[in-house]
Amino acid sequence: MGRSFREYEFKKLLRELGSKKGRGTELISLYVPPGRNVYDVVKYLRQEYDQAGNIKDKLTRKNVQGAIESIIQRLKLYRKTPPNGLVVFCGAIPRGADRGTEKIEIYVIEPPEPVPFFKYVCDHEFFLDPLEDMVREKAAYGLIVMDRGGAVLAVLRGANYKIVDRVGSDIPPKHSAGGQSQRRFERIREERVHDFFKRLGARATKAFLPLMPELRGIIIGGPGDARERFQEGNFLHYELQKKVIANVPLSYTEEQGVRELIMRAQDLLREVSLFEEREAVGEVFSLLAKNPDMVVYGIGEVHRALVAGTVAKLLMLEDMDERYTLRRCSSCGRGYLLREAPPEWTCPDCGSSDYSDEEVSLIDYLGELAERTGTDVLILTPGTEWGEQLRALGGIVGILRYRSY
Repeated sequence: MGRSFREYEFKKLLRELGSKKGRGTELISLYVPPGRNVYDVVKYLRQEYDQAGNIKDKLTRKNVQGAIESIIQRLKLYRKTPPNGLVVFCGAIPRGADRGTEKIEIYVIEPPEPVPFFKYVCDHEFFLDPLEDMVREKAAYGLIVMDRGGAVLAVLRGANYKIVDRVGSDIPPKHSAGGQSQRRFERIREERVHDFFKRLGARATKAFLPLMPELRGIIIGGPGDARERFQEGNFLHYELQKKVIANVPLSYTEEQGVRELIMRAQDLLREVSLFEEREAVGEVFSLLAKNPDMVVYGIGEVHRALVAGTVAKLLMLEDMDERYTLRRCSSCGRGYLLREAPPEWTCPDCGSSDYSDEEVSLIDYLGELAERTGTDVLILTPGTEWGEQLRALGGIVGILRYRSY
């Protein structure tokens, strides 16, 4: 599904943590599963603190012990582990090229899914694999677009599909001659068809079987009857055969056929973000045609509506995450988002020239403002057809509850 603001924030944090590197093994990753006694975890860390005292390099020893002590102090704020457990990242992050410029940073995370195990890792980078697995788009669909001329295999995850294989065919066209020559030709042709279906089944097995159990279904499509004969002949691995959820007639083959198949099978793929995003953008354009006063777009208009609390749903493209200046009028208190903040400025609302500035991330600021006003937030994938439609409106759009300003 399209990502919520919290999902977006979590992935953004993981990218930030992944970019941090330490000198030597000075970065600590601690995974605490739900139900684990906090006192026992602190006791374990005290032992690690004592072990770190054996590190020969004085600065490394200081940094590691400093990080462990920071984690212990933070854990003391918890009487028990949260329902999904706790993940702590802490370490000395260099601020410059020289040694001694490191500064201890700590990040405490309550993850979206239960922490699967207790783990303590001290390395030159943070250990993020379990958290990245939690936010990875798990649902996958196998797509087969085929006719007697060949086939394309693709995997659909979230809003994106990927061509994973192409299978060629050497089936000759139908023979128009009669008699024994035609019968012999048709026999050869049927043998080639069978061979093509067998190869396609084997390649599909190689492409899709490793996706189990994330594979939610397989959809077959294409012009003509080859797609039906392929499915009826049980050329797929028996586990994949059970996953076939639709067989759809198409007008096209190759990648254009893949896109057509996705569109034709949308009722089966409602849970895939591709369709949540498409439907959300479709709702925007439907309102623009029928009731345009219920849609605002452009950063200034959307910001104003969010402040007024009138936005029911906020749509933002992921790549709109840029730094803006939040300029707030000291007289009337109204805030304005500015990409370029000129020193000479007067408030459009009250005419005052007194102001204060704050640098903000556009998506973070608007997303947090939306959450405070009970607004649903959907972060859309750039590069899709509907993503580009949203970009034509500035990349940020609000659907209103009502218009009151």
